[in-house]
Amino acid sequence: MKNDEKITKETVEEIASTLEALATNEDTAEMLNAIFELPDDQFELIAPGLLESFAMSINNANARVALVQSINKDGYTSEDINEAFNEAIEAINNLEELSNIKKDFFIQIINSMSNAINETEGISKRIIRIPIELCHENARIPQYAHVSDSGLDVYALDDYIIKPGETKLIPTGIKVAIPPGYEIQVRPKSGRCLKTKLRVANTPGTIDAGYRDEIGVIVENVEPPIKDIQYEPINNPNGGRTEELRIKSLEYGQSYSINKGEKFCQLVLSEVPKIDFFRVEKVGEIGEDRGGGFGSTGIL
Repeated sequence: MKNDEKITKETVEEIASTLEALATNEDTAEMLNAIFELPDDQFELIAPGLLESFAMSINNANARVALVQSINKDGYTSEDINEAFNEAIEAINNLEELSNIKKDFFIQIINSMSNAINETEGISKRIIRIPIELCHENARIPQYAHVSDSGLDVYALDDYIIKPGETKLIPTGIKVAIPPGYEIQVRPKSGRCLKTKLRVANTPGTIDAGYRDEIGVIVENVEPPIKDIQYEPINNPNGGRTEELRIKSLEYGQSYSINKGEKFCQLVLSEVPKIDFFRVEKVGEIGEDRGGGFGSTGIL
């Protein structure tokens, strides 16, 4: 944009519309146009809250992946977007009718989007689209908490109590159609394993590509029903003690709960190459045999 070109409100609206399209947020353009009309003193009061709200929305892991996917799908790269962003920033800086406060606001929005795209693009290069069916009214689609996470969090449909020593099949309310060559692994949440005795019993659980029923997670409370028993000798009424003992105290194992809406496990997509065995006389003659076996490198 040349410095001698007349800058109008329509120019700002065009920039706002561009930001709206990139953010895949239908309300962005309308919001930016509305705040453009505010006096600077009012605008300065609401700008920090608007920026914080925008940053929270653009930092949602799933929204960021979807944003980058849509950009790549149209044949653009992060370099293309960064170039467009730099041109937009230059255009904004040249807007004589726009105050510095509002210029800074627009530029911070652009920088937030630029950072989100640059951080996400490499991660989202290989996105496997998998159909999912919600088969329960409380079911939620699993979500990545952070864009770099390997596992998608799974949310509990209801409240569940797992007693000590008990194993339960916890429903997820979801069905998926995994493409051939992949599996989904069910794994526990590390924080829950650290703080409780709940475990995903068959870690990692495997969901095969041909499985179409509801996914269930086998959760086990490894706390024993009785943790400790204390005994004491029985007193003889005629004096002395007998050899018989009676239970003095019992310490029972603890029950643990999974509450409705809580993240209780995670799903990880994994590629599964197929094995084609071919018979040989001696595998020891192929490659290098390091020797050893069970426990050969120590107890751990």
